Amino acid sequence: MYAWEMSFKEKVQTIRDKELSVLRTAAYLNAVGSFTWVCAPFLVSLTSFAVYVLSDKTHALTAQKAFVSLSLFNILRFPLVMLPAVIAAIVQASVSLKRLSNFLGGDELDPDAVDRSPNAPGEVVEVENATFTWSKDEEPILKDINMSVPHGSLVAIVGQVGSGKSSLISALLGDMEKKAGSVAVKGSIAYVAQQAWIQNLTVQDNILFGKPLDACLYQQTIEACELKE
Repeated sequence: MYAWEMSFKEKVQTIRDKELSVLRTAAYLNAVGSFTWVCAPFLVSLTSFAVYVLSDKTHALTAQKAFVSLSLFNILRFPLVMLPAVIAAIVQASVSLKRLSNFLGGDELDPDAVDRSPNAPGEVVEVENATFTWSKDEEPILKDINMSVPHGSLVAIVGQVGSGKSSLISALLGDMEKKAGSVAVKGSIAYVAQQAWIQNLTVQDNILFGKPLDACLYQQTIEACELKE
C-alpha cells in the first residue's frame, strides 16, 4: 500500500463521521415522525372539537357528535397516512417508466457494423478508415481508425486515460455506432471486461458460462484461478 494506510484511514473516518451525522439526523426525524404519528389522532380530535366549540357559542359538543366525529377520524386516518407513500410510489414508478421508455425506445445498433467471418482467410482484425460514436447525435469518439492484426499476433493497445482504448475495443465488439469505414473480425471473440463480475450462480456455473461441462478444461480453469483449495 506504499504506507498509505493512515491517509486512507483518515479519509474513511471523515466519510464515516459524515455518515453518522446524516444517520443521526435521520434518526431524529424518524423519532419526530413516530411521535407525530402517535399523537396525531389525539391532536386532530382536540383541535377539531376546540375549533367547533369556540367558533360559535351555540355549538354544543354532545356525545353523539363526539363519537361520530371520532369514528370519522378513525376512518380517514389510514387513507391520509398512506397518501404520502402512494404519492412517493407514483413518482418512483413514473421515473422508472421514463427510464425504461428511453432504454426500450433507443436506437438499435447496426448488426452489420462489424463483418464477422469465422473461417475467412487474411487478417484476424482489420479496420479501414473507420469512425465511431456512442450515439448518432454525438460527435465521433474515434475518427479515421486504421488497424490490422495478423493471425497469431499479440497486440496491446496503450495510451493515456480517456484516449479511447476501451472505446476501440467496444467498437470491435460492435457496441458503438459506426459512421464510416469498415470493420472485419475473423474467428470468435472472448471479451474480459475491466470490471470483474460474477453471476448469482455457483462457481462451476460461472466457469462454464452456459456451456457443457468439459472436465479437463474445468480443472485447468480451477488451477489457473487458484481455486483448487
